[in-house]
Amino acid sequence: MKKILCFRNSKLGDFLISFPALKLIKKKFPNCLIYYLTEKNINCPYLPKKFENVSIVDEFIYYEYNLKGILSLILKLRKLKFDYVYCFQESRNYFISIRNFIFFLLCNINKKIGFFYKNKDYSKFNEAIQLVHRIDKNMDLQNIFKLKKFHNFNENPIIKGNYITISHGGISSPKLWALSNWSALIELILKKYNYKIIILGSPKEKKSGNKLLKKKQNQILSMCGKSNIKDLFNLIKFSKLHLTNDNGTMHVASLYDKKTICLFNNHDPIGKWFPLNKNAHIFRPNEGVEKILPRKVFKKIIKLI
Repeated sequence: MKKILCFRNSKLGDFLISFPALKLIKKKFPNCLIYYLTEKNINCPYLPKKFENVSIVDEFIYYEYNLKGILSLILKLRKLKFDYVYCFQESRNYFISIRNFIFFLLCNINKKIGFFYKNKDYSKFNEAIQLVHRIDKNMDLQNIFKLKKFHNFNENPIIKGNYITISHGGISSPKLWALSNWSALIELILKKYNYKIIILGSPKEKKSGNKLLKKKQNQILSMCGKSNIKDLFNLIKFSKLHLTNDNGTMHVASLYDKKTICLFNNHDPIGKWFPLNKNAHIFRPNEGVEKILPRKVFKKIIKLI
């Protein structure tokens, strides 16, 4: 049985965009064991082994980025005796790629794939597509979408009835859509539709989530800090529409091809983090996320519902 290590320092979104690439590895090596290596992250202390009923990662290995942690990691990886290591990590420059390559050489892993991958045009190939191309450079978009699909587990919704999910937070973008804009958008939605609004977020976003409850509290529910990853998947899966900043929840919605509106800042290359979702609608002004008007987003909502 092949032992395969996949390396990428990941929060939830980074991990979810790896899903098609991980499935491709399983397809190439049906009976393999996949280990996923990532640095410990206080904002995402653990990652899911399963996507509903689909098991794609057998074990996670978390490490601490300090001398003791790195030395301990080398000993651990040498002991596990991996056959392959796939690098999913972003290579911002050639020297980082060399450093990572040498590290896994010290771990006695002979077959090292994806370390010197040259990034393509992000406006044509998002990060999820490019991770697949590290494994199979010739795979077309149609087959990548097939890799992304999985059989949805038969489960009941946590919250019944029609509702829209909103994820107003985020930790990767230096600038997020203002809370006042979210508040204005929610007011527009509730004036026209009799839907519930479910606010999603981490415990850190509990305070800001509660600020969005001030109007029509009977129609708005904050789940910030109250839901685990399984609940998060369920809430987005059964929503009529998902509204989100550039964060991990848009990649959860992507797994279900959920109708999604994503609000991006302008700090990253266009297309890089766009979700692999045909039903995602992107707002990314060249001037920055603050230029997105609530009424303009609402017009898109009307077309989608």
